[in-house]
Amino acid sequence: MPRTEEQNQQIRDERREQILQAALKVFARKGMAAAKISDIAAEAGLSHGLVYHYFKSKEDIFVTLVKKALQGSSLVVQYAQQQEGSPLQKLRWMTHMILQHIAGEGAYLFLIMMQAFTSDAIPEEVKQMMDDGLAFSAIKATLPLIKAGQQTGEILQDDPEKLAVLYYSLIQGLAISKIQWKNCPLPDADMVLRLLKAKG
Repeated sequence: MPRTEEQNQQIRDERREQILQAALKVFARKGMAAAKISDIAAEAGLSHGLVYHYFKSKEDIFVTLVKKALQGSSLVVQYAQQQEGSPLQKLRWMTHMILQHIAGEGAYLFLIMMQAFTSDAIPEEVKQMMDDGLAFSAIKATLPLIKAGQQTGEILQDDPEKLAVLYYSLIQGLAISKIQWKNCPLPDADMVLRLLKAKG
């Protein structure tokens, strides 16, 4: 029986995701400049040609991964703001979701973002995104939660922007530790949030 268009689309989506997951690992190990489409194809267990069927180039894959990382970080902050509870409870929910993501394959996305910031070999489109400040959108989006938590007395009375930078620096560090050490024991959300929590 021939497949329906819906089934075909599902297969295409799964293939695309398979390629992106493979590329994440290849870029993490080799960096954007040294990685080749053949490395990504081998990691995904697919033919060279099939990878090109879904993406024009390794640059195209890298851009897609950076966009995915940026969208993911913005979405988790948006969802956190919609949760029930106090600002600190919302931050706890968000931190828990991020840590779960890092415990899986999500740590590699943090590494991709670091390459996007530091490598000269990144595609022009990614450079433009960095120049437009998109990379700091999660920090900016988290500021209202931190400020609200300061108003309720749950969060330290300190510069909210610096607190957001401190929070995301810790998260990024945990992601790197997880890549370097597969069985790295990750702290829970409460342990992470002790950094921001007002004493009392």
